[in-house]
Amino acid sequence: MDRSRLREIQNLEFRDPKDFLIELKKLEGQLVASVLDSKVRRLRTNNLKEWRETRDAALFCYGMGQRIGQTVFLARGESQDYDFVASCMVGDVQHFAPVQLKEFVPSELNSTTSLKKIIDSLNKYGDSKELTVAIRLNRQVHFDPQTVVVPQLRIAALWVFGSISEDQTEWGLWGDFLEKPEGSRFLYPD
Repeated sequence: MDRSRLREIQNLEFRDPKDFLIELKKLEGQLVASVLDSKVRRLRTNNLKEWRETRDAALFCYGMGQRIGQTVFLARGESQDYDFVASCMVGDVQHFAPVQLKEFVPSELNSTTSLKKIIDSLNKYGDSKELTVAIRLNRQVHFDPQTVVVPQLRIAALWVFGSISEDQTEWGLWGDFLEKPEGSRFLYPD
């Protein structure tokens, strides 16, 4: 990572994703019980896009933290090729991973998209060897990670995550698809 980008990232404010998810869950409980438009309840308006993306970023970081057994912190900070930065400590060294979020949206929002199309579109990242891409499965589908075909990409890592229970209490995280992908489960924090 070049020095100017590293300085930019080090100046971001990193937070524990667990705290954000716990607070958001309280708010979501109130939204579900309200008479608000379904787009508002599902954070699908332009004004709520940042909240939806932050929730997805927090879910990814929290799931990754559960997988590796330590907190993976999150900082919002959109740049030309990333939506947020994940960070964790390994020994005395702080590691940073710029992450680009993608979403396999519900079919009522786009019935023609597919996970394959999303993955194939990642070729647009011509030289992003430090970039991690995290794809949120936000659709009721059977996901078999063994069937995922990944073209040659010039990114650092490719992960897929999504709810594996109807009530969204249990989540799955699969990856790294650029290496030998493995799956893990985690519970939404209380």
